[in-house]
Order: sequence, then C-alpha cells, then structure tokens
Amino acid sequence: MKASDWLREKYVYIVVLSLLILLIWTMHVFQQGGMDVESAKVYLQALTVVATLALLYYAYFNVASKREEDTARLELAVRPILIWELEGEGGKVKLAYKTIKHPIYDFHATLRLGKKTLELAERHLDVFEAHPEHAYTRNLSDFVVEGMDDAKLKEMHLNFSYHSEVGGKYEFYFTKEVLREKKGFVFQHRNFVSAKYPWRSAKIVFDDE
Repeated sequence: MKASDWLREKYVYIVVLSLLILLIWTMHVFQQGGMDVESAKVYLQALTVVATLALLYYAYFNVASKREEDTARLELAVRPILIWELEGEGGKVKLAYKTIKHPIYDFHATLRLGKKTLELAERHLDVFEAHPEHAYTRNLSDFVVEGMDDAKLKEMHLNFSYHSEVGGKYEFYFTKEVLREKKGFVFQHRNFVSAKYPWRSAKIVFDDE
C-alpha cells in the first residue's frame, strides 16, 4: 500500500491522537498557570472546530467510498467488452469492432493519424454472440492514405467511449503504429495508454516503463 493511501485511510486516527495530545498539553499548561481562562477557552474552541472538520471529512470520505463500491458492483454485473482490430487487406484498411457479454450504447470513436481525424458513432451495439450482424466493419482506406501522406511509419491515436446499459461511461485510449508496405499497410505494436471507468474518479494511465 502506498504511503498516501495509508495516510488517507488512517488520517482520522492521527488527527484524533494529535488533538488529544494538544488537549492534554493545554490542560497541563493551564494547571501550571501558564495560560489564563480566556486563552484556554480559545484553544479548546479551536481544537473542537478542527475535530469537527476532521470527522465531517471522514464521514464524506466513507460515503464517497461506499458510493464508488456500489457503482463498481453494479457496473461489473453489466460491463460490456469492446473488441476491435485494425486490418490491412491488400490496399484496403478496415476497422472491425463489436461488443461481447453486454450491449454498448452511444459508442463513439475518434481516430487521429497525422493531420487527419475521423469520427465514428453508433447509437447501439448489441451483443455479438446473440446478434452477429452487430459486428461492424468500417473502411478506413482513404483516411489512412491521407493521414500517412508519404511517410513510411506513423502512429495512429484511437479514442473509444461508450455507455453501459446502466449508464456508466467508459473511455479508452490506444495507439498503434501504421507501417506502409508495397502492397498496403500493416498495423503493429498496439499500446493501451489509458482507461477511465465509471466507478473511478480518475483515469488509469498504463506505463510501459
């Protein structure tokens, strides 16, 4: 466990312990005559405010964590799995994609190659196992030719986003190398850059290093 995660989980105990130490110190100083009644009251009021804020934050953190757990449990029960592949057949280029296990809604893809950008969208992708006709294939030949210009090798950027049937939004970012050959194009070295899941507030960045 990272130190930051440990502190986030245990901080309320650290705060309470610190407040108790300060309270004992205040009482000791007051008993020794080093602090008058008004000063002692001010210190005690300040400690009370800090304790209240700490407990409120702790309660908020627990509620947020519980909400995240509930969302994850619900989403994992209906989580769709997007299958996609770039294929080069002779001089043609195709993007094939489908969903398995569960349906996808509001599918959107943004592809960038060089100075060219291509947007794709589908309102609904049904489960491939039950509906084989929902395996889509898009012709990207013109897009790849224009994006490559005269280059022999370039990197394509692919962003996918979609919703599950309970409304959770998924976002994925990939890169893939496009290599020009005599008979067409070859796609290699798929890199999974990042993912954003509906039960996490921050995206996950995958570091190959």
